[in-house]
Amino acid sequence: MVYYNDTFQRDRLKPFMVQDKTNENFFIMIGTKHNYTTKTDGEGLFRTSFIVPNADVQELKNDQVITYNAVGDNADIWEGKIHLLERQGLSIISGIDDTIKISEVVDKIRLVANTFIHEFRVVEGMPEVYRGWKSKYNCSFHYLSAMPDQLYTITKDFLDDHKFPDGTFHMRHFRLASTSIYDFVHSNYEIETKMHKINLLRYFVFNTLHSLVLVGDSGEHDPEIYGNIARAYPKRVKRIFIRAVKSEKFDDARFVKAFKDVPREKWLIFNDPVKHLPKDLDTTALPTLSKKP
Repeated sequence: MVYYNDTFQRDRLKPFMVQDKTNENFFIMIGTKHNYTTKTDGEGLFRTSFIVPNADVQELKNDQVITYNAVGDNADIWEGKIHLLERQGLSIISGIDDTIKISEVVDKIRLVANTFIHEFRVVEGMPEVYRGWKSKYNCSFHYLSAMPDQLYTITKDFLDDHKFPDGTFHMRHFRLASTSIYDFVHSNYEIETKMHKINLLRYFVFNTLHSLVLVGDSGEHDPEIYGNIARAYPKRVKRIFIRAVKSEKFDDARFVKAFKDVPREKWLIFNDPVKHLPKDLDTTALPTLSKKP
């Protein structure tokens, strides 16, 4: 039994104490001409779609982002961002936990501690690599995590502090009233994490014509998930980069199996982002971690 005493950081726990409000009206205001109405679902979230004429989009957007205001029944105003995607282009789909932020997901006790107690720690070199790709390719970034979306604000602040490129976030919703934090990271965690990532990747495949660069880590199922996507949609997946969290090498049996029939020049196992990740995503000469003796 592990006790955390009272060391949890309050700013990380506070969003979990907010009651989800169902069936609440929200008014979405985009600029001065576009107003839309929607309602929250059973988890207190809203999902909606609407059409804005292209002429207005061009007027409203700022660096492929449109800002909107959401007004609830209590008249509180919340600001949000709509990230615009060209139909064709390059998308970097990046994990967060153990890919760009040290979370130690494979150890659930350390995962809870790193998430709710300790200061967030960056994977050194990843911000510089991502900024380089953004500058060279003007690519879009999409950050994927199976952690609770209640941690969105502090996670977004962490990425901003380290100057990661702006992008969309895709996290899971968590209801503290229905389970505990311990149960969240244990009960069906691996299955739900896999489906969360698979569903997002399929969304990008089916709804855009973007080439995809998939960045993840070896802590759980990223190699297998990314390998399956690359085999199913070989023309869409441009590169796969896996951070070795256990000092694995590229010729480990796991990676050989996970990336079977995926061209060797498409995937890379790395542990030093600056040294191993290419600045040029079009190169076919990717470095490899040395083989085991």
